Amino acid sequence: MRTHVLMPVALWASCSLIAFSTASAIENDRNKDYRLTDKHGPWMVMVATFRDVRDESRKTEGLSAQAAASELVHELREKGIPAYSYSQDAKKESIETFDRLGNRDKRVYAAQHDMYCVLAGNYEKVEDPVAQKTLAYVKRYRPKFMSDPKAGAVVRDPKGAKGPFAGAFLTINPLKNPDEIVRQKADSVTKYLNSGIDFALVNVKQKYTLKVATFTGKSAIPLGSSRFNGKEASFEKELAEAGPNNLARAGEDAAQLTYALRQNSAVTQSSGFGKFEAYVYHDKFQSMVTIGGFDRMDDPEIKRVAEVFHAKYEADEQGHYDLRCTTLILPNPKNQSNAKKKLPPLQTWVFDPVPELIEVPRIK
Repeated sequence: MRTHVLMPVALWASCSLIAFSTASAIENDRNKDYRLTDKHGPWMVMVATFRDVRDESRKTEGLSAQAAASELVHELREKGIPAYSYSQDAKKESIETFDRLGNRDKRVYAAQHDMYCVLAGNYEKVEDPVAQKTLAYVKRYRPKFMSDPKAGAVVRDPKGAKGPFAGAFLTINPLKNPDEIVRQKADSVTKYLNSGIDFALVNVKQKYTLKVATFTGKSAIPLGSSRFNGKEASFEKELAEAGPNNLARAGEDAAQLTYALRQNSAVTQSSGFGKFEAYVYHDKFQSMVTIGGFDRMDDPEIKRVAEVFHAKYEADEQGHYDLRCTTLILPNPKNQSNAKKKLPPLQTWVFDPVPELIEVPRIK
């Protein structure tokens, strides 16, 4: 049965640079199938896909799609590149990946039972210098079996003299969740902001945490009637003149709230607080405070804590009910010795109206 080499339908994940392992370090047993599993990757080179030619189009005998994929896997392994075959599930109609900026990228291709993919390499991150070198090599590679007329291979869009795998690209192992892979990658700024700090959320081992407070700096969208439209520089000047109401201040507020929740040194407007297992997280856009670490989304403790911080309806003097966010107040200790003149509290924090269960961010 003749086979048809399908060039990987342009799923583009950004490429990097790499040098692959020596051939002696890669197992290559011709009596063994090297199937893709979720243990491989997470980043890999999508080399090619194969499918069987329809009966009415078949002119000579040749390798089946499965046999052609297996042959390519073994030839790549002879070159020292760990390659694997993957039988595409008919239910899968697209592959999702991300580019180097973290933007989601989806490429759709026809899914069918008789399609076999060949993927190669195991790279921890897309920037791995070995990945680009392997990718460049694969793009120029011409396997020996495809030059044999008896193989029955037909190449679609061979890209001239560039090679049958000129459309190879870097992607995430299709058996892994691409969202989890991207969350594991943090830029250098985020790593710096969350390194060497007390109660860092990134050190929590459990999968989930409850976000209760968010702190951001000033922002402006110069659209429509905005007075900053086309005058972004004036916004920056006004922001500087307004004082420390910026991301640095947001980070300080989040850190101080984390300490207050852990030390039980503050009280709410409506009721007393106990101590909470609070954590802090900073990124380039905001800082947030969370409570606890949870292995399951249905942990009953999540609901109990959420009720404490959730905004509540309270009646005013006229008996009208308003939804008010929970507020934490750090009182001024001088008020204990001066009952005549009450001094303002040292700090006041307002929690998010609705606590949100989120996955703990991971950085490497």
